[in-house]
Amino acid sequence: MLTLVALAGLLAALHDADARVAAVAWRLQTANAALCRDAIALPGFSIETLDQYAEKERAEATAEFGLADLPQVSAVVPGSAADRAGLRQGDVILAVDGEATSRGPAEKVGYARTALVEAALAKALTHPPVALTLATRTVTFAGDRGCPSTVQLVPGRRLDAVADGHYVQISGVMYEFAASDSELAFILAHELAHNVVADARRAERASEQRAAELAADRAAIGMMARAGYDVSAVVPLMERLRRKNRLSWLDGSHPGWPARLAAARAAVAETTSDPA
Repeated sequence: MLTLVALAGLLAALHDADARVAAVAWRLQTANAALCRDAIALPGFSIETLDQYAEKERAEATAEFGLADLPQVSAVVPGSAADRAGLRQGDVILAVDGEATSRGPAEKVGYARTALVEAALAKALTHPPVALTLATRTVTFAGDRGCPSTVQLVPGRRLDAVADGHYVQISGVMYEFAASDSELAFILAHELAHNVVADARRAERASEQRAAELAADRAAIGMMARAGYDVSAVVPLMERLRRKNRLSWLDGSHPGWPARLAAARAAVAETTSDPA
């Protein structure tokens, strides 16, 4: 059984991980906005509610982060429009453009209330600026132009990362597997490419999906470079994934490792030799 001190440390580490994922994703999305014909205004911060925590964790989440019955800011991306406007971790959100946020928490663990606030925020950002009514003040900002997708770190014991056209999710195990921000950037960019790059969109037929995976790798390497991440981290990451899991990434929908590694090496070489 976890002690309260151990639980507090675990929740604090989870907060730090959420903040890191948010910052890397925002950097990729904003640096590659020109690739996305449907670029949107990104909020530049993450939201959490007490509903997301298991019943046994809620008292500690309240003590550690001040979480109560209203949603609050869990992380703000440094340098984002929200950051420049003065939004801070721990700010309690009372309303989005005058629309009150719901109180909780729900009995069951889930992200429904968080998703409602995210949806209200996304709607408001289509007609910026947006006004966030906080417990202590009102903050107004316009967001940052970037590729659409909500990026989340989710619980999970599998070495996994997925995209569904709207969300990008990375499991805790995959997050911990990434040895640097550049490795994390490749994992997130690969999934982001499935959502925003035409050639990399998910396909039904296995042969088309394998081609989409290779396209997602190529696009991810370019996205990393534009965001200033080290593309030389890609092949070593893939080699470690190969040793961990013989299937390429996770399942048979991906091309075999020899083909995937060869394509990645070529894309990295092309990117690093390009004077632009």
